[in-house]
Amino acid sequence: MEPLVTGFGGVPEGYAEYAPPPDLAAHVVCAWTRRVSGAVDLDVHRVLPDGCADVLFVFGEPGERDGEVVHASVVGPMTRPIAVLGPHPRLYVGVRLAPGCARAAFRVSASELTDQRVDYDLLEQRAAVHVESLAAARDTERVAAAFDIVRRRLAQGIVVSRSVRSAVRRIIEAHGNLRVAALAGDIGVTRQQLARQFAEHVGLTPKMFARVMRARAVLARVAAARLAHPRNVKWTEIALDLGYYDQPHLIDDFKEITGQTPGEWLG
Repeated sequence: MEPLVTGFGGVPEGYAEYAPPPDLAAHVVCAWTRRVSGAVDLDVHRVLPDGCADVLFVFGEPGERDGEVVHASVVGPMTRPIAVLGPHPRLYVGVRLAPGCARAAFRVSASELTDQRVDYDLLEQRAAVHVESLAAARDTERVAAAFDIVRRRLAQGIVVSRSVRSAVRRIIEAHGNLRVAALAGDIGVTRQQLARQFAEHVGLTPKMFARVMRARAVLARVAAARLAHPRNVKWTEIALDLGYYDQPHLIDDFKEITGQTPGEWLG
């Protein structure tokens, strides 16, 4: 299976993403792996909120099949960044669930997973079987095996409501620059109903999810602007285009969600 992307600016060395098969595309953003070499096993990588939840399998020291799985967990949707500090295990294999699909995959309210890393065996009775199947797979088969684990999780038939899917899609398409009260009315629910549905399926409030999407849009815009004009990033223009009152509000909001200013994040 060929990766979609490999490491580049803001992405740790050895990282790659893989597109989901068609039957999982509505629920899964990607599978991802990170293979860590001895040269970078003491690095620090900051993971930003993205509204997603991940199933994560971590492998130990290299050897036959890169060692045994040393930990399996679920990382819930985040409102703040995670700083991943070295030394690192040798291999990570994860599957990233699309925003709104956490409850469908894990059978608990997504709000119970927010900003949490939960041992996989607390959410899955057959966790040991799943882990063993991944450990037994050859290197090139591990991504497919991880997708299959998530496929079995989703086979329990929990439905993500149309209103949640519509709201998530609209927030992503608007890069977070919209009014939540107007959004609820547009999709035919009250603001309170939308808030309850987001707590159950997304794990973030609609407003927080919009802030996360807007912060990620800031990062993308600043990165593109720096490539085009390295010494002339038009902060005020970016802020106004994305619906911030002014540049200081952009920087304050971005820093609250990511832990750094846009300039610090981009180095």
